[in-house]
Amino acid sequence: MIHTLGMLIPSANTAVEIDMNRVLPKSYQVHFARLKVSSVDQVGWREHDADIDYQSELLGSIKPAAIVVLQTAASFYGDEDYESTMVARIRRIANVPAHTTAFAIGRALKALNAKRVTLLSPYNKDLVQRGQKYFERVHSLQFADVSSFNMTDPNAITHLGPELARKTLAEQAKLKPDAMIVAGGAYHVMNFIDAWEKEFGIPIVTTNQVAAWACVQAVQGIEKIQGYGKLLAEMPVG
Repeated sequence: MIHTLGMLIPSANTAVEIDMNRVLPKSYQVHFARLKVSSVDQVGWREHDADIDYQSELLGSIKPAAIVVLQTAASFYGDEDYESTMVARIRRIANVPAHTTAFAIGRALKALNAKRVTLLSPYNKDLVQRGQKYFERVHSLQFADVSSFNMTDPNAITHLGPELARKTLAEQAKLKPDAMIVAGGAYHVMNFIDAWEKEFGIPIVTTNQVAAWACVQAVQGIEKIQGYGKLLAEMPVG
């Protein structure tokens, strides 16, 4: 059986399609639509929001099992009910269930029994602070540390190497959190998660990894995916 899913991604993101095609089993077909995001800040959020309705309508025409919004930052701006309102819009327009990666991160951490966490993101400091407040408010997470690289250019994030992330995670691991979050769908870190988890002995949850997990959860799949961290290897139910 082929599972058809839709995914809304930022226009400058070149990491997601590669990661989904590499990680998900062949029985999963993810179809992508791009939302304009010229910068990872309030300007980019407004651009993204303006594109949602039309792109959701187009994805809805293929009748996917669900649509995943893979732009974690989108859930951090606007009013407190923006995320739920956005998801409701997509459901109404596409007539299918919809999920965000920000909400999926919270679900995944709960599935891993993680409560005390750290957050690392290439995003700017304002956005990362908003992210911390979102996860505290919506998912009741406790933060041992929050770090960022203070970047807004999605193309620069795409070409950022893994060294800075590993160095920061090594410092965060000393705090012995239940799990460590690496937020940023344009950040190419999927291939390093497994090795970092083995090095630090702590589960690591990243945006694209969670998107793959959410796709499997959306169709109540049972596939376990090796090589990309505990979340996919164990595939706990969200």
